[in-house]
Amino acid sequence: MADLNHTELHSEASLEQWLDSELHSEAAPAPHTLASIASELAVSKRAVQNWHKLALSGEHGELGRLVNGERRLTDSERDILLSYASERAKSKPAPTAPAAQPVEPVAEVEPVAEMAAITIVEGNHRQQLSAPTYGNVINLGSQRGDLAVLSYGNPMEAAASALAVMTTNITAMSGDLARQQDQLQQTAAAVAALKQQAELMQQAQAEYRIKSDLIGLLQNQQSSELGSLLGKATALTGNGEQA
Repeated sequence: MADLNHTELHSEASLEQWLDSELHSEAAPAPHTLASIASELAVSKRAVQNWHKLALSGEHGELGRLVNGERRLTDSERDILLSYASERAKSKPAPTAPAAQPVEPVAEVEPVAEMAAITIVEGNHRQQLSAPTYGNVINLGSQRGDLAVLSYGNPMEAAASALAVMTTNITAMSGDLARQQDQLQQTAAAVAALKQQAELMQQAQAEYRIKSDLIGLLQNQQSSELGSLLGKATALTGNGEQA
């Protein structure tokens, strides 16, 4: 029974300590904000917000809590947040106001004795070089290889003459082709006319031969019949010879 009472008393004491801690944390919010950390490290607030996003997506999750619309962080949460910052940002000191320095009385300076003139000797390790002298002739041939290069003195003039010859030749060939084409057309027309006439002549020759032979047969027949009749007349008169 005594152990039970002791446990209950211990639990009540722990509960009181937790309530006191919660009340104390509500009364005194976490001391750090994103803006204060940015001011402390002399960086932009956007940079600190980016560190918080990295922590949110990392293993630590969301840091701090919103109090009156402002995120506040404890010292340990601030240290975790700074672990996501670059080393340069961590080591950047916060801007501090210059401390007032005590004004010391100006001591009287005793006049310095005039020093004797000092001569500077450069030594012998430096040698001054003279600039080279240049001639007035440059031989480009000595800078090329042994290949002999052939070229025309005025290639455009030579090309113009060749173009004139080629143009004349093209014109002559074109004119000759036109003449040959005209002659071919005339020859073809003559052939067509003669061919037609030759066909007509061949038909006429065949007709002539047939008709001539037929007329010859008829002529012979009629001549024979005429001779026979003439013989009869001769026989009547008794004169002449029978045909």
